[in-house]
Amino acid sequence: MRNLKPQQRRSGERGFTLLETAISLVIMMIISLGVASLFTYATRANMGADDRELAMAIAQKRMEWLRSIPFTTQTRGVAYAYPNGGLAATASAGVSETVTNAGRSYVITTIIQDTAFVPNGNPDAGAVIAKSIKLSVSPATSASVFDKVTIYTVRTTQVTGVY
Repeated sequence: MRNLKPQQRRSGERGFTLLETAISLVIMMIISLGVASLFTYATRANMGADDRELAMAIAQKRMEWLRSIPFTTQTRGVAYAYPNGGLAATASAGVSETVTNAGRSYVITTIIQDTAFVPNGNPDAGAVIAKSIKLSVSPATSASVFDKVTIYTVRTTQVTGVY
């Protein structure tokens, strides 16, 4: 076995140079920035999904309330108002209300349109027999990543006859 002095190196042994280390650090930094931006994107997408889910829950609850109102001759002309209103047609812009769910504010816009009527010559001629209902729920702040959730339904009376 040979005794080597500390200054002597074996042939083939080399360490990393300062330039190689700096280049590898720059490459690792670029990769880390890419991962960090992906993490930010995923966090924002999850937040948007939460907002969308809360908005959908509000829309479904309100639509179920509208569907629970009997569509009769007594309720079809009662003005819309939550929670004690009826199914009368709203203005074309609808009725807007602000609600809070899970600490977040949302704007509900309800549009009810009369779509079919009892024909002339029949009893109760001109009375509404079908309504189109459109509910839109959007975040009250513009910080959310989605615009709005919209659901539709059609309500009809149980009027017999051919129309």
